[in-house]
Amino acid sequence: MTKDGRVEVLGPGDERAGADALVASHADYPAFRSVFPDATRRERALRPFFEATLRDAIPFGHVLGAWADTHVLGVGAWLPPGAFPWTAGRKARAALSFMRVLAGDPRSFLKFTRYGANAEEAHPADQHWYLVVLGIRPDAQRHGWGRQLLGPVIGHADKFGQDCFLETSDPANIDYYRRFGFEIENAALELVPGGPTHTAMRRRPQRPYR
Repeated sequence: MTKDGRVEVLGPGDERAGADALVASHADYPAFRSVFPDATRRERALRPFFEATLRDAIPFGHVLGAWADTHVLGVGAWLPPGAFPWTAGRKARAALSFMRVLAGDPRSFLKFTRYGANAEEAHPADQHWYLVVLGIRPDAQRHGWGRQLLGPVIGHADKFGQDCFLETSDPANIDYYRRFGFEIENAALELVPGGPTHTAMRRRPQRPYR
């Protein structure tokens, strides 16, 4: 995959292209493997889930996409302080998408909803930027796209003295996020019933961000 391209803010109508990149990047993500054990059903369920995730986040203006022509290579979706958990109205607007998740893997849907509920309950109440999801297509990784998708919001948070927060169920991601100043806040966050633990990481504001 070419490393040439551009990073732009995703807008309405870009949800499907962005979701394609996230489905590819999260095909073997530990939490989703646990929730949706069958690979084919996992893909069917994750596509509407990521479309709903991006459709919710895009209006806040901080969903960045790495593009090569009309092809999305990666996505970094952020929510600003106070925007997570979703309000009842935002959940209602996503209801149809979550019915598509149900259709994609009916046997796993209850575990999926419990995962979401646990994530809401465990989410810290303080004000911070929340990295909802970061994903780069496997064939576009190691070309610096992650830094470009993370950097603008991290720089903004530094400028205004704000924290950034994320969770990951993939231990391989921990050292990666540490490169950007994130540190472990909780190394054993139980979000997926009977599944892998998540690591919660927080980044305190720094000056300057490089």
